[in-house]
Amino acid sequence: MAIKRILSREWSLPAEASGEFEIPRDTRTQIEKVAVERVTGQLLHEITPLVGLIATSARREVRAYEGSETQRHVGSLKGVLEAIEQLKRATTLPNPTEFDLAEWLEDLVWEVVGGEAVDVSLQGARPTLISSDPALLRLAVSNGMRNAVEAVTSSEAEEAHSIVVTWGETDVDYWVAVLDRGPGLVGPVESAFGVGQSSKKGHSGFGLAIARQAIETLGGTCTLERALGGGAWFELRWER
Repeated sequence: MAIKRILSREWSLPAEASGEFEIPRDTRTQIEKVAVERVTGQLLHEITPLVGLIATSARREVRAYEGSETQRHVGSLKGVLEAIEQLKRATTLPNPTEFDLAEWLEDLVWEVVGGEAVDVSLQGARPTLISSDPALLRLAVSNGMRNAVEAVTSSEAEEAHSIVVTWGETDVDYWVAVLDRGPGLVGPVESAFGVGQSSKKGHSGFGLAIARQAIETLGGTCTLERALGGGAWFELRWER
């Protein structure tokens, strides 16, 4: 019903008519983008001040607040709000600029890897000059890269180049792929893109949903597959 109401309001179509015709994929994507932007914006507006008040009161009223379960739960709630904020940012209008994708990826990868003992290989043309929105691309690549690092460290993989990041371009699109040699995917792959879908402790479960939304805003696609030989293959493609 929410989708029908938005369709009616944004495209001046009768809400009841939307159920009688097949909606083109591009239109459906735009509808979902508007829905995500509005729902996340409203959630943040209503909930963020309340969480701030709860955190302030808890710090004042709960004995031994530092290190307590209350502090941990408040931290988890703040993490979910930050994830919702990222999901909202993933719907913003692209602001393209020219930059070197190879250099940009190298900086981002080492930032995500941090102090983890992970062997990462970067393979692609240098330089690869592109015109795109680095902020949206960052939301997409960083979430995929973070999943790869966590998969590899959880499996204690010891092979060389346990993560391989590749990139390139075709006549119609740019692409970035992340291959990890972690334990691989469990269960239906598509369900991993759902909001709140995470079996990992301390995770909001928004990562892949944010990555997909950001790359769709750039007119692209985000896929996740089981890799040949084990592990996972995360791929982003978006319009030139």
